[in-house]
Amino acid sequence: MPVSPLSRLSHPAPWWAIARGTASVLIVAAVVVPIVCLGWTALAIFAAVVVGLNLGLWSGRDSAVASLAGAVLMPSIGLVIAIYSDVQMFGPDAGPIALNETSDHRYAASFRFADARVAIEFTGAFASGTLLVAPAGNIPPTGGWRAAPIVPFGWTPSDPVPAWAVANVSGYGPRDFRTPRNWRLPFRGGVRYVFTLFSPAHSAVERAVERYQLKTANGAPLLYWVEEPHSIIADERTFLAWIVFGGVMMWLLFAVGAAMLAPRMGRVASSE
Repeated sequence: MPVSPLSRLSHPAPWWAIARGTASVLIVAAVVVPIVCLGWTALAIFAAVVVGLNLGLWSGRDSAVASLAGAVLMPSIGLVIAIYSDVQMFGPDAGPIALNETSDHRYAASFRFADARVAIEFTGAFASGTLLVAPAGNIPPTGGWRAAPIVPFGWTPSDPVPAWAVANVSGYGPRDFRTPRNWRLPFRGGVRYVFTLFSPAHSAVERAVERYQLKTANGAPLLYWVEEPHSIIADERTFLAWIVFGGVMMWLLFAVGAAMLAPRMGRVASSE
């Protein structure tokens, strides 16, 4: 008598594969996220590939197809985190502090300033869509990245810039914290920007320094200018949790599907 494919899920092998895959997703995230928060993007990409590949092969060691699936899925999860996480999600809070104290908080994830504004009259721009720098003296009207000094009242262009506000103009919604709309609002908070391959805000800073002959203080952080830093970081952590959850669910669906579709091993004894 034929046996239902669902009965194959009673075998320990699929459940061990699911457990190994879940552990692998969590380990990949736990390895990559701290490296990203330190700003070591290249190292995070390397770790995502090496750690994810080894864990993926281990997760799917029951079969060649499962090994291939794990070797693709686990590094992909790490690469998504490494490349698209441009906000430091973990770290201490600094503030309220004076702007000249920002360099003393190298590992702070969020800042609150006692006296600060964004000097939008000294904005630099970089067209990230084509990876081409705008002509001298011109700022592309749409697309690309912006950078402007965060300065105290009374600051002059001859003084070093203690911090930089960065923003992206690439179709984000009007309430998104990455847009330069926030620069005109009287916020005094920021979350630390983390460099990624698709977020070249550093190039916009270089454009502003070159165009206006500015000086940058040592250790000046690049920040997204926001009203509530803690809520922004909480949202980014939620986004990270969704990435991890999505990876776990994809592996779960694969493991269950493979167990149900794989041919049964051995013979089924005929009933008398």
